[in-house]
Formats: sequence, C-alpha cells, structure tokens
Amino acid sequence: MMTRTPVALLVLSLLGSFLLPTQARAQAPAPAAKVQKLQVEVAVVLVSRNGSEVSPPELQKMKETFQKQNFNFTSFKRLSQQSLEVGTQVPAEVKLPNGVTASLRLLRLQGDTATLRVDVPQLSAVDVELGREGAVYQRAGKHVGGELILVLSSPAAK
Repeated sequence: MMTRTPVALLVLSLLGSFLLPTQARAQAPAPAAKVQKLQVEVAVVLVSRNGSEVSPPELQKMKETFQKQNFNFTSFKRLSQQSLEVGTQVPAEVKLPNGVTASLRLLRLQGDTATLRVDVPQLSAVDVELGREGAVYQRAGKHVGGELILVLSSPAAK
C-alpha cells in the first residue's frame, strides 16, 4: 500500500502539470476583435411619379435602373448627400426628411465586399452587400407624395 500512494500522487501531480496550462489558457481573456470601419457615400433621393425632373443629372443612371426593374418613377431628386464612417461598434445615423433616423452598421468587411445592416425604423432592417463599384438602393419611407431611397456607394465608385 505504501508504494501505491506515492505512485498515485506522482501520477496526479503529472496530470496536474499537463492540465494546469490548459486551464490557464482557457481563462486568459481573448484578444479584442479588430474594429473595422468603412467610408460610405450616402445620398437621400426622393423618387415620385410627379413630374419628370432628374436632379442632379447623375441620377439618370438610377432612373434607368429603376425602369429596368419596372419601377415607374419619373422624378428623381437628390435631397442630401454625405460621407459617413460606418463601423462595427456604433451605427452611423442618417437623418431623413420624413423625421425618421436610419442607421448603418458594418457587419463584416471581406476583400472588396462590405456587408452592412441598414435599419429604417418601422419599415425594414436588411443586410446589403456593397462593393467598390455600383450602388445599393434601399427604400426609406414615404415623403411628400413620393418615396425616399437611400443610395449607398463606395467613395471609389464616384
């Protein structure tokens, strides 16, 4: 019996030396996730069927895209445009002329594609993919006889 006890203690102490580093590693705090940020151009455009104004003329491409998708809007007016820094931590806000505040949050940035969460309260919360070229159009509610559209693009897409 005397010989078994020291052997058992030796085995336990050896096991403890192997287990201790594993437990210590499990309790160590994980490194902080890298905070990602992205510059996004955000335009607020009022589209309607009242008139045929396209202002500024750069919105002609948007009008053609909408016509191809069978959206019969005839008037396109840019109400505002701004460059926002959108990050993973705190959402960037866009105040809309209809009194609503939309928010944008970066979900992930992978290669040349960013995935953004676009939240328009009481209307929609969608995830959209934004590349270096082109634009994403997101409905943002009704306003003075038309619809507000958020136009999201990369600064390089200008």
